[in-house]
Amino acid sequence: MAHPTSAPDAARRAADDIELTVALAEYTKILEMRRAVSDQAHNRYNFFLVIATAVAAVSAGLLGSNIDDNVKVGAVAALGTLVLLMGPAVFLRQLRYTGASQRYGLAEQTLRTYLVRRAPQVAPFVLLPTLDDPGLFPPPAGRYQLRLRDAVGLAATIGLVNSALLAMGGGLLAAAARLPGWAVVLLALVLFAAAASVHLWWVTRTVRANAAANTHLLTTRSPLPEIPHQSAAEPTL
Repeated sequence: MAHPTSAPDAARRAADDIELTVALAEYTKILEMRRAVSDQAHNRYNFFLVIATAVAAVSAGLLGSNIDDNVKVGAVAALGTLVLLMGPAVFLRQLRYTGASQRYGLAEQTLRTYLVRRAPQVAPFVLLPTLDDPGLFPPPAGRYQLRLRDAVGLAATIGLVNSALLAMGGGLLAAAARLPGWAVVLLALVLFAAAASVHLWWVTRTVRANAAANTHLLTTRSPLPEIPHQSAAEPTL
């Protein structure tokens, strides 16, 4: 009776590479969590845009109707207040999503660093950044590029929508107070510019604070050990 041939020692040890198995499982989980955060952020952004657009359309319809003026003003004020209260909440929540995405990105970099250090011969083919190499997609280095990146993000876009809604509300109040047309336009522009500046400043401040916290986390943790490279005939245990 033939006995099964035992697997080569190198193949057996490669199959029992617990460290690599754990690292890949962790990397996959982090990717899933980051994707979930991204989906939640986009869903919240789309939901807010739908609500804001619907409120603007309903308000325009009410203002152009023959309903009693007091009823129109009350309904538009209630809808506007709802959106103005929802806007900052969605904005702050979006900043939380941004911070979580940055932290997951750091975790991905750390695990990629471990994997590349295990197999340095594949480092030239790894395009995403690691802690040892910025790769082909390094973060913006200049202040202008950083501000531009922050200005086109979802949080900043929500800030612009909030600013526009605030300017519209201020313009409607000024028009109801019988102010001249130029004063109404000037007030709306000033409100929009001030609100947009505050939102963009808040985004920049939060992103920088998150980056500083991540850097502090890396420096306070134990330094990553160097992974000794071994040939295929001598796999890591």
